[in-house]
Amino acid sequence: MGPLFFLIRRQLKNIIRGLASKPLALIGYILIGIIMVGFILLVIVMPSGAVRHGSNELFKAILTALIVLFVYFGLRQGIEKGSSYFRFSDVNLVFTSPINQNKVLLYGFIKHMGTSLLIVLFMLFQIPNIKNNFILTRYGVWIILLTALLYSLLSPIIGMVVYIYTSKSKTGRMMAKRIIDALAALVVVGLFISIITGDDYLNSIIRYLNSGIFSWFPVIGQLSTIASAAVYGITPAFFISIAILFGIIAAFLLIIYKNNLDYYEDVLAATEYIELKIKAKRQGRDVTAVGKKNARKIRSGFTASGAAAIFEKQMLEYRKASYFLFFDKSSFIIVLAGILFQFLMPGMAELKIFMILFFSAYMLFFFVIQGKWPMEIERPYIFLIPEPDGKKLLYTTLTENIKNFLDGILLFTITYIFIEKSIVVIFLCIISYTLYGAVYIYGDIVSRRLFGAVHSKAMQVFIKLFVSFLVLLPGTLFGTIAYFALASKEAAFLIIALWNLIVTALLFLASKGVFKHIEHS
Repeated sequence: MGPLFFLIRRQLKNIIRGLASKPLALIGYILIGIIMVGFILLVIVMPSGAVRHGSNELFKAILTALIVLFVYFGLRQGIEKGSSYFRFSDVNLVFTSPINQNKVLLYGFIKHMGTSLLIVLFMLFQIPNIKNNFILTRYGVWIILLTALLYSLLSPIIGMVVYIYTSKSKTGRMMAKRIIDALAALVVVGLFISIITGDDYLNSIIRYLNSGIFSWFPVIGQLSTIASAAVYGITPAFFISIAILFGIIAAFLLIIYKNNLDYYEDVLAATEYIELKIKAKRQGRDVTAVGKKNARKIRSGFTASGAAAIFEKQMLEYRKASYFLFFDKSSFIIVLAGILFQFLMPGMAELKIFMILFFSAYMLFFFVIQGKWPMEIERPYIFLIPEPDGKKLLYTTLTENIKNFLDGILLFTITYIFIEKSIVVIFLCIISYTLYGAVYIYGDIVSRRLFGAVHSKAMQVFIKLFVSFLVLLPGTLFGTIAYFALASKEAAFLIIALWNLIVTALLFLASKGVFKHIEHS
């Protein structure tokens, strides 16, 4: 293991040296560290149930549903592509070395533990929302983080084992898929039966997800039991579940060790998939679309010229990939999340429309930074088009703004049906939602101009989120104050929309210079 530990130490040293040679990135990471420490202290000391007191059953139902979804999609990926702890650098260097395969697997597992800790750190950002809506025990935060850590450790090794034993034949792979899909179908059928036979569909869903059925599913039952201890308290079942999960990890590692399986070839497909995802992430593309070739073939010619050709090109790309007009997967994710969000806020009828707008705008940020315009700014031809900078910027981002506008219409039309009956409020929400997207787009470009190419994509996302939060916060505060002072939703959303419009205009003017400095792209 000496050479492998040397590689791990060398990688850590290279990361530190890389930061030392990039002062801006180093300052950014120091700021992130300070913010994270402050955030951890805030999470620990902040009271539970500050906004409302959600039931323990609702808490367990939400976490059980999330765990079921994560495990299902993780198993599906394990069957199709496998799972891997490794990168291509490991394939080229470690796999070809005369080192025992078992030690190489342990090396990959140790490396993945660092990634697992990062996942736990990112989970911290969800804790305030959880504590605002549920009463956690004094150790509830640590239990939630422990659940995230255990899942992040379990997921890759389960995916690896599933892939190893199902990749031997096409028949075995198809059989495994059918078994997993059949189990998922049974879960969905049980959910529908519970809804149909119950009086209140929300309470029926909660009762179903709290039933003992899920405790019989390996991994799912244990993770759900551990997570629910955050509100119910620690019981003997908590320790038993932890022991079972560690036993599963040890058993799967032992299976790989003792059977001397040639997993090198098995993990190559998953390693290649991971590399493609990392490349897509660095380029600002949709990571979930990696490896998928489901675009429609269309026939159309270009009729526009100059900067307008970029807009027409993006329109053709949306026609190939979208379900209808600009509506794609991201549209339905945001709309579905917005619809479900209302059911999680009983007793907050007057504030539901605010929460739906802010929550949808938060989700929109992560879809906008993976949109089509970041890919255009990476390509050199846009800098060579002999058009004014403002015109090029407008046409480059126009499709994203139109898409956000149509998504807003879809989201808040459904909101009008279920929640808010004021046409004026709905119209202002659509405008505000569209302008949130515009702020994210032009704020991203301003971040590029200010900070250039920073150390990593994760740092870029953090900077963009931080800049967007700073410029949007005053409008949100002014709108909230106006609502409580004037008791008028129309006034509140009008202030938010006007502030977003002003910020969008200023960011647009500040963004035009990006075409004069190709090194900022």
